[in-house]
Amino acid sequence: MIFFLFFLSFLTLSYSDDKDYQIINIHINEELPVSTILFITPNNIIYRLFDSGRNQNSFIYYNTSNGHVLLQHLLDREDLCLQHICSCSKCQLIIELIEWQTPYRLLRLILNIEDINDHKPKFSSEIYQLNIIENVPFGYELPLESAYDTDLGENGRINYELLSLNDGPFELIMKINGGIALKVIKKIDREEKDFYEYDLIAFDYGQPRQQSSAKLYIKIDDMNDNSVELSETYIHLHVSENTPVGTELAYINATDKDIGLNGKIHYSISNGFPSSSWMDYFRIGESTGILTLVNSLDYEIEQSYRLTIQVRDLGENSLSSFVSIDISILDENDNYPQAFVTFVYPILNNSIISIPENIPIGQILAHISISDQDSGLNSEMSYKIEEGNDIIGIKILDQKSFLLIINHLIDREDENIKSNKFILIISDNGKPSKSIRLEYQINIIDLNDSPPKFNQSLKCNLHLNISLNQSLDQPLFKVQATDLDLNDNSLISYSILSPYDDLFMINDQGEIFNLEYLNQSYYHFQIMAIDHGKPIRLNSTYDCYISISITKNNLTNSNKSILLIDNLGKFKYYYSFIVICLFLIIIFSMIGIIFYFYKFIFNHRKCYKENKTYHLYVSIPRKSIYIENESPCSSKIDDNESEEHERLVHLNDKDSLSDHHQFSRTVQSSYSSSISSTAKLPHDSAYESVSLSKQNSQRLSLSTTCTSIETESSCKLKNSNSTVVRLAEEENIDV
Repeated sequence: MIFFLFFLSFLTLSYSDDKDYQIINIHINEELPVSTILFITPNNIIYRLFDSGRNQNSFIYYNTSNGHVLLQHLLDREDLCLQHICSCSKCQLIIELIEWQTPYRLLRLILNIEDINDHKPKFSSEIYQLNIIENVPFGYELPLESAYDTDLGENGRINYELLSLNDGPFELIMKINGGIALKVIKKIDREEKDFYEYDLIAFDYGQPRQQSSAKLYIKIDDMNDNSVELSETYIHLHVSENTPVGTELAYINATDKDIGLNGKIHYSISNGFPSSSWMDYFRIGESTGILTLVNSLDYEIEQSYRLTIQVRDLGENSLSSFVSIDISILDENDNYPQAFVTFVYPILNNSIISIPENIPIGQILAHISISDQDSGLNSEMSYKIEEGNDIIGIKILDQKSFLLIINHLIDREDENIKSNKFILIISDNGKPSKSIRLEYQINIIDLNDSPPKFNQSLKCNLHLNISLNQSLDQPLFKVQATDLDLNDNSLISYSILSPYDDLFMINDQGEIFNLEYLNQSYYHFQIMAIDHGKPIRLNSTYDCYISISITKNNLTNSNKSILLIDNLGKFKYYYSFIVICLFLIIIFSMIGIIFYFYKFIFNHRKCYKENKTYHLYVSIPRKSIYIENESPCSSKIDDNESEEHERLVHLNDKDSLSDHHQFSRTVQSSYSSSISSTAKLPHDSAYESVSLSKQNSQRLSLSTTCTSIETESSCKLKNSNSTVVRLAEEENIDV
C-alpha cells in the first residue's frame, strides 16, 4: 500500500474526444515489488483485458472481484529495453481494458516506467594487460576500453577517474566519440621502471552514484624500430540486416616498415559491445584485417554493435594500436505486420463471427492492436476492409489500435446485405510492402423480427361451386404463408378466427376444410398465420371472401332431405327475429282461446251465485212469434199449438228452496239439449231459453219467479202445463 500511495501522485488522466474511450497515464518506477496496486477500476464495472502484442498484459493481474490492477512481475526497464518490449529512451507498457458490458467503453492504462539508477557502469574485463614501448613521444595515446551503463539519462552518463599509488607518465583523457585513452605526459624509460599499475574507476551521475573499477597493468617494452601505422582509428559502418553471411564489412588499413616478424601485422577483436552477442556475428582476419559477417543480423534483436580492434606486429616488444568500429544495423522490411484481435463475443473455430441482427449501430465487435517490428516507414501501417464494410466498420483509436464496430443496421432478411465474409487487409509502408489478411465468416444470428406473410398470388376472394354430395374430407381451397426467419422463427401454424372457427378448419399445409355443409351463399372470415418464434410469436391475418353456388344435379333422397334442412337452417341466421315473433303470436293466441273456452263454459255458473232476480215465463202452446235466429230467446213449438199464453208470477217463497234445487238441476241438464235444437244465441244476450222436458213427453206449464241470493234460492211452482220456459235475467228492467 505504501508503494501504491507513492506512485499514485504520478497518476494523470486524459480523455479522448470520444466518451467511449478513456486514457489514463500512470507513472511508476521500475523495480516495484510484485503485487503493487497500479490502478483501481470502479466497483460497479467489470473489465476484461485485451490480448495485444504490444500490450504486455503478462506483467499485470486484474482482480475482477475488487477491480485492482496489480503488478504481477518485476519491471526492469533495462531488461525491457534489451528485449525490445519498450523503447530504451521512453519505456511504456500499454494496458488496454474493455468494459464487459454495454456500451463496451475502452480504458487504456499507459504505464510509464521511470528509470532508477539501479545499474553500475561496467567494464568488459576487470583486468587489462597493456604494452607500450619506451621513449614514445609526448602526447602518444594508448586507447582503453570504455565502460557501459544501461541506465537512462544521467543515470547512464559515465565519467572516469584514474588512480595510481605513484605518479606515472600517463593521464586519462576523454575522446570526442565517447572513448577513453591514456596519454603520455612524461618520458618513459624502461631501465627506470618497466611496469605501471592503475585503477580505472567508472562512475555515473545518478543519485545515488554507482561506480565500478578495472585494473590496468602496463608493461614497458624495449624500443622497436618501427611501430604499426593506422590509416584511421575510428570506423562507423551501416549494415543492412539483410546482408548475406560472409560479407566483408570493413578492412583495417595498417602498415609496418619493418621486415620479418617485426613487419608482420596481427589483427584481433579485443573487445565488443554488447558483450553477450558480438562474437556471434563478427570475425576479423588475423593477418588480413578484414571484418566479416559470420551470422545473419536482425535489427529487431540488436540495432548496433561496437568493436575494438587491436593491431600490432609480431616482433618482440611490439606496440599495439586500436581501432574503434561502430556498426549500426539498418532495418529492412523483413517483418510482416502483426494483429492481435480480441472479440467481444466468442468466435467459432477462430474464423466465424456471430452477429445478432438488429444490433445497434456503433456496437463494438472487437478490439485490434497492430504492430510491426521493423522501424521507420517499414513499421508504419495502414489497413482497409476489403469485404464486409456494409456491415462492419472501423473506429480508430490511435495509429496502432482500432475497433471493429457495427456500421449499419443488420436485417438478416434484407436482400441488399450480400456480405457473408469480413476481410481486413493490414499493410506496412515498406518497399516492397508486406501485408497480412484477416478473413472471417459472418454468421448473422436470426431474431424473430419478421411476421408470416401470405402468398398474395393465392387469392382468397373465391367463388366455389359445391355439390351437396361433396365429401367433407376434400379441401375447399388452399392458402400459403412464408416467414423469412429461420428455424422455429419460421415455423408456421394456421387457424380460423371466430366466428367461423366451428364451421371451417385449416391444417398446417394451409388447406381449408368445411366441417359442416355450407348453407350460405357468402362467407367472410379471417385466417391467422402465427410463427413459433421466441421470445414472442408473430402473426398476420388474411381476409377470405367466399361466395358459394350449390350444385343440385343428381340429388338423392337423402340429399333432398339435407337440402330441406339446409334451407330451414337459413332462418337461423337471417329470419330468427320473424320466427320468434310468430312463436309469440301462437303462444298468445292459444292463451286467448283457452281463456275464451273458460269464460264460455263457466260463465253461466255465476248466474246463480249473484244477488239477482230471475223471471220465469210460461208459454201456452201456440205458434211462436219468434223467427229462428232472430231472437236471443227462441224455442221450438209443436205445429198443433196455435196460441201462446204468457204469465208472470213473482215468487219469493223460501219454503220452496228444495224445489229450486231440483229445478236448477233440470234446467242445467236440459240446457245443452235445448241449445242444440235451437239456433245459437249470443253469449252476452240478456235472455236464455231453456227447454224443459220429462219422461212420457209430459209438458210442464209453469210460471214462477226465482230469486237467488248467494247460495240460497226459492222457487214456487204454480203450473205444470207449460211446454216452454223462458228464463230472463232482470236487472232493473221489466221484461
